[in-house]
Amino acid sequence: MAEPRFRPGRTLFLLGGVTVLLFGGGGVLLMEVVQQRSVLDALRGQSLLSQVVSGVLVGLGIGAGAWAIIRTPWQGPVRERYARLIGPYIVSPWARWGVSLCAGVGEELFFRGALQHWLGIPLTAVIFVAIHGYLDPRDRRLFTYGAALTAGMLVLGWMAREQGLLGPIIAHTLIDVVLLERLHTTWRRLVAEA
Repeated sequence: MAEPRFRPGRTLFLLGGVTVLLFGGGGVLLMEVVQQRSVLDALRGQSLLSQVVSGVLVGLGIGAGAWAIIRTPWQGPVRERYARLIGPYIVSPWARWGVSLCAGVGEELFFRGALQHWLGIPLTAVIFVAIHGYLDPRDRRLFTYGAALTAGMLVLGWMAREQGLLGPIIAHTLIDVVLLERLHTTWRRLVAEA
């Protein structure tokens, strides 16, 4: 019997689908059924144009800021660890954009859409970053990076409350795109040096 081949595309597709279905679907169910709030109203917010503009600007800004932190020599071990961990999964631009979009939609519907309604902006931001593993007190480098990401998630929480969910979805997607593009470049360099 032949051993199954490693298929990063399938794995990434599965993870993206799970993120949208479990987190996004869970967020929609919590908002609509438990909280009795309209998901469409939460997405629309006050102005679609202002959400798109602020989502793009905030997403690119936080993404660039996060990369500025993680590209420092002190953060080198963290940067290389994550590049090696996810590099094989994000080889194509479609993979990087696809996983970013799935995370942006699914996680924002759940965290900023549903949980923030109960827990507030600060606690939701901390939980979001902690669940991703960035607030590990045993690793000062990673914790420092996580603290900066928490500040960014506070901004997304504020955007969701003041404008609607579309802006944070766009911002989250672009943050991930910026970081995955840079991690992909780092991974390619590490592979070439090996």
